[in-house]
Amino acid sequence: MKRSIECPGYGRNLRWANAVAVRGRFKGLQYPKDASQDVVPADGLSVPSKSSWAEAAAKIAKMAAEAPNASEIEHLVSYYSRRIAGNMVWVDSPLNPYRRLVVPKARSSPIILLAILAVSAEHMGPTQPSIVAFAPKARDVVVSRITQELSRITERVGCEEPREILDLETAEWILAAMLILSNYECIGDTSTAWCSHRLGARLLVNGFSDSSAESSELFRFLRGQFSIHDVLASTTTCLYLGIDDVVLPRHGDPEALLSEYMKLIHQVTLYITDIGTAAHRVPTPAALRIQFEKTRGLTLMSAATSAALGDESTRLNFIHLVDVHHIAALLYAYQCVYNFTPADAEMFLTMQELFEKLENCACNDALIQHLTWPVFIAGTECHGCEEKQHLVLKWYGDIIKKTGFRNYEVVISFLKELWKNKPGCWLENAKAWERDGKPLLAV
Repeated sequence: MKRSIECPGYGRNLRWANAVAVRGRFKGLQYPKDASQDVVPADGLSVPSKSSWAEAAAKIAKMAAEAPNASEIEHLVSYYSRRIAGNMVWVDSPLNPYRRLVVPKARSSPIILLAILAVSAEHMGPTQPSIVAFAPKARDVVVSRITQELSRITERVGCEEPREILDLETAEWILAAMLILSNYECIGDTSTAWCSHRLGARLLVNGFSDSSAESSELFRFLRGQFSIHDVLASTTTCLYLGIDDVVLPRHGDPEALLSEYMKLIHQVTLYITDIGTAAHRVPTPAALRIQFEKTRGLTLMSAATSAALGDESTRLNFIHLVDVHHIAALLYAYQCVYNFTPADAEMFLTMQELFEKLENCACNDALIQHLTWPVFIAGTECHGCEEKQHLVLKWYGDIIKKTGFRNYEVVISFLKELWKNKPGCWLENAKAWERDGKPLLAV
């Protein structure tokens, strides 16, 4: 019976197996080829070819004077991916969203690209002074474009929501550029422009939350990143921007591994305000301590499923990171909410534990850049103890060396002045510095 099936016959049928042989002792071995055909970056990152940046180079050449060529752009973007992006997330991994989401976005967004070029050029400036000259030019173009877009929002405050004025793609490049430029401002030790970026980012994020932006992984990642900056910055600067509209992370935001701690730290900051107006809302020290313990457990449980914590070493590092922020946040509460002194047993023991944890973490190159806020809190409790003061200065020196961010030198100056004064709550000193135009950023 014929079924319209064609017989293939008995000729030689070849099966491509991408190997030397299908059977025998060479079975499964790859066929030999010239290794020069494969381009695999040493750091494992996908580095685009020079030609792929040619179009971007042509665009930014029209926007900024003396813009780099395609080859230089490739070099600067690669530098950002290798040297800076890894320090920006709690746990660096091949899934780092700065490399996976933000850097690719720079291809279609000249403003994100210019922000990356600015921070890379400024960061590598000491070693390549010929490149650093472009950094402020790129930064000025980015700030000008951001200001132009944000002015459209501020001009219609009370009439329209930001999401009704700007589309999501515009909001994403603005937010990404502001976060990257915040790094640029931190490379110097005198700039306070990060305050303006923080204000603009807060306006944008609050205006776009609870909208279609929730479906964008990039927007949720950028929101989570900014929330860390906003929450911790609010502990040391509260006069200029206030603390009522602080952006909080949301469960499920990419890389928001310490989101529950950020929420609790901000709640402590609010308690400090409540002391004078609504003291009845402030929990007892024991109740707050239990709340922190629960948060620690929830944080570790949630992180257990994170793909970023793929190996035992990374998981152990994350536990250390959680513990040091847990203890620093408790000490922050004891200092500023309950006005404990080192004479109080809980305060003394917590301070000792924090220094022990910091000594353990500070020698870990994967963690040192994330210790900025815990080291600051530890530094506020070093009156009369030169040994502890020396440790704090050493740790900040190591942080500056690892990150290249010299804004921490302002924090060091603040702590040195604090140590000369009589022991007391450091908050009033921080407010005085903010009023004098020297806001502290220990983030």
